[in-house]
Amino acid sequence: MPLIRNLLQSGLARGRQERGRRGMPRLTGRSTAAGVAVTPERALQVAAVFSSVRLLAETGSMLPVGVFQRSGSIRIPSMEHPLAPLFTYQANPHLAAGEFWAQVLGWMLVRGNAAVYVERSGGGVPVGLWPIAWTSVEPRRVKTSGELVYKITLDEDEWAPIREADGLVRAENLLHFRAFGLGGAEGLSPIGMARQSVGTGWAATSYIGAFFARDASPGGIVSVPGNLNDAQWERLTRQWNELHEGFDNSHRLAVMEAGAKWEKTTLSPADAQFLEVYKLTRSEIAGIYGVPPHMIGDVERSTSWGSGIEQQSLGYVIYSLLPWLTRLERTAGRLLGDADVYLKFNPDALLRGDITQRFSAYAQARQWGWMSVNEIRAKEDEAPIEGGDDYLQPLNMVPAGSPAPAEQRALPGRQTRAEETVESPAAEDMPSWIKRHYEAISGFFAEQGEQVLAALGVRPDTPAEDLVDLVADNETLTELLLQLARGLAAEVGTSTAAALGGTFVVEETVPALAASAASTAANVNDTTVRELADTIRVADSPAEVQQSVQRMFDGMTRARAQVLAQARVATVTNFASHEGAKHAGARTKTWRVWDSNPRKTHQRADGQTVDIRGEFEIGSRRGRWPHDHRLGVDEIAGCTCRLQFNL
Repeated sequence: MPLIRNLLQSGLARGRQERGRRGMPRLTGRSTAAGVAVTPERALQVAAVFSSVRLLAETGSMLPVGVFQRSGSIRIPSMEHPLAPLFTYQANPHLAAGEFWAQVLGWMLVRGNAAVYVERSGGGVPVGLWPIAWTSVEPRRVKTSGELVYKITLDEDEWAPIREADGLVRAENLLHFRAFGLGGAEGLSPIGMARQSVGTGWAATSYIGAFFARDASPGGIVSVPGNLNDAQWERLTRQWNELHEGFDNSHRLAVMEAGAKWEKTTLSPADAQFLEVYKLTRSEIAGIYGVPPHMIGDVERSTSWGSGIEQQSLGYVIYSLLPWLTRLERTAGRLLGDADVYLKFNPDALLRGDITQRFSAYAQARQWGWMSVNEIRAKEDEAPIEGGDDYLQPLNMVPAGSPAPAEQRALPGRQTRAEETVESPAAEDMPSWIKRHYEAISGFFAEQGEQVLAALGVRPDTPAEDLVDLVADNETLTELLLQLARGLAAEVGTSTAAALGGTFVVEETVPALAASAASTAANVNDTTVRELADTIRVADSPAEVQQSVQRMFDGMTRARAQVLAQARVATVTNFASHEGAKHAGARTKTWRVWDSNPRKTHQRADGQTVDIRGEFEIGSRRGRWPHDHRLGVDEIAGCTCRLQFNL
């Protein structure tokens, strides 16, 4: 007896464990209380399911998407990243990026999981993204290490350039997008978890359709006096069905004979509550996907998503769409390989108000100085205009305890400044800053040369474009140049503004300084790659290649670093003095030539005076200050011109 009792208790314990493990329905289950086997394909035939999936997939795939890089508190577009075209333009040669995101979202919404195979080049760089049907993917765990691998078995109508033997793909070569889950390798299927509601919706829809197919209106009971024999009963029933059964035969004239009487007893679908069941199921399915019911056609009930279209769209974006987009961004971001580089969907296109609301918001943004004219025009898909990149600053907005803004101090009637005109300093007046730039740039070139030589020591046949990590080196050089530019701009801008009796806020110039630093870094490193390609000759021996590259970087750390240092100091100095004068309230600026033998275009511009925000005409080009990139290389190289700022 103790043995039997122990066996029974252990069996009950196993039963409790199984019930605990299976407390949630299995994702592979199909049966429902309504007696309907629910599959994703059948579920999509339920209007509410299809509408919810289509709405989320299409609105998600239509949004602009970009690759960005963090640099401190700055966010810089990084569309030159090798993966940016795959995410934003063409996922693979046969699939546009928009359709790619629609497929990924569709699989997540239906199956709870989506798989994307990552095609790589010989150098390991991703060159294609190929969506794989989740039904063709089986996640597996390596027992010894816990590593997640995926067994891919493509159907006959699928194709992807899978190179792994036996279709066993490691996690780094497969992007696994998961829906909400409670642990485990797979996300939970919304349809699998809510198959009871989906099955009820299917059953209600099928019943209503079958009701109309069988409808024999006018319906009810035909009663006759006395008894009918079998032949009479069959004749009466056949005639009645032939004349009245079916939706197309509803309400035809009923001819009664032999004293037969008609009594109406059939209930309508609404009376039988099947339409109410159908409507309730539609709302439940909308809730499964977090979609506002009114956006899939259920407009009978009042909505708590806001009273206007803009408020309803905002609620949909925040509570329905953004959770799915965030999952896409985080999973796809694994490929970017840098925590500071990230993928971002822009839902602003769904949040545009009417024209009155938009223009009112633009007016406030322009008035308070955080949007320029060209930024506003870009949001309305309009071309930029000349002078549209400047920002306004309210005259009465200053930090607590600060003196009045420079623009107020520059107004007529206030105390006069020390001088009425101030000249911008020249790069030659900044020897210490030229030295700092030279040492920093020279050190960067030396470190870059060491990395290139080390790579050549491992693989002497490495092509030039693979010797320099443009993404990493651009980031490093941008940060280096930006830090130098901030210090130089703060010094020059402050001294210029002070000479005019005003103040200078360097933080307002940081975005422009960051963009200039990033552009310079990209140009410098691109030039380095081209010089490497010209320096490395296939016919040379590995030792000769090493020597040639060493000589190249030795020259870069000396002559090229010196030229770059002088150019950067000249560029930042002219920019900072111009911004300092503008902050201090200067009204106009005058071009001044300092070279004893200037170029003709600069000589003709000597004495030209324009508004402080205007541009000078220098030959066929226009620019805001000497060394402005808008003037082009021919007008910048060797230029020693200065500006005179006038109050």
